Amino acid sequence: MEVDTLWAPPAAARRGRPALTRDGIVEAAVDVADADGIDAVSMPRLARTLGAAPMSLYRHVPHKDALLALMVDTAIGPPPDLAGADRREGFARWARANRTVFRAHPWTLPLVTGSLRMGPAECGWGEAFLAHAAAHGLGPRDSMVVLTAVNAYVRGASTPIGDRAPSATDIEASGRADDYPHLLDQLRGGNGAGPGDDVMFEAGLEVVLRGCESTGE
Repeated sequence: MEVDTLWAPPAAARRGRPALTRDGIVEAAVDVADADGIDAVSMPRLARTLGAAPMSLYRHVPHKDALLALMVDTAIGPPPDLAGADRREGFARWARANRTVFRAHPWTLPLVTGSLRMGPAECGWGEAFLAHAAAHGLGPRDSMVVLTAVNAYVRGASTPIGDRAPSATDIEASGRADDYPHLLDQLRGGNGAGPGDDVMFEAGLEVVLRGCESTGE
């Protein structure tokens, strides 16, 4: 059975050849995605960046899906240290660190919410959360319930909607303003903060964590 590239150890560099490595390829790809978006990542561009023949990259990364999975795992990195935090603060620390990843690497968000397989780093984040929950008295099922709730909130709150949302002017000009009075209030800034605002994120996180407090009781 073929070992999943995401979980396989990197291939050793061949003697007498330039030090092209899987980690180097993936790091270069992450840099391209951070600068120009995920659609800008291609094997030919990475080959030019690394000064290597395009086919030589495939010895370390067999195909584009494998590259994407490795990129996500690298960008996500290790989970936050939750040592010393009480139950609620540990969950909050995890959520804020998760959001920081999506802000630094926005291209990761549609990938982790799609069909891309979880790698060691993403599993490490799940393990850190579940271990913290278990250490504070939650059983396996309740731990997963809380993880699912917090994780879903962070991903939803990290999704940029500015490019998709209509403007208040668009709705008013359509003649259907009366159908969306509450949405119009939001679009006009009636709440004092945008969807991606730190204050809005913390307010929503507070609601989620308050709801999680009764879990396991």
